[in-house]
Amino acid sequence: MAENKIDFEKSLKELEGIISKLESGECSLEESITLFEEGMGYTEQCRKALNNAKNRIIELTECEAEESAVD
Repeated sequence: MAENKIDFEKSLKELEGIISKLESGECSLEESITLFEEGMGYTEQCRKALNNAKNRIIELTECEAEESAVD
């Protein structure tokens, strides 16, 4: 699970850097497109990590609710 957190944090940091470069307006059109494509990849990695975390939380809370119902 720690690996997912590291991947998320790294992807988010990379994405923030890409956004800063694009917002600066100093990139050529071709460079901007390349950065955008790279950013889309990091966005997908972040989305997957967040979905995994959400599913884990749902699973944990459902297990807790089931255990509480049995007690």
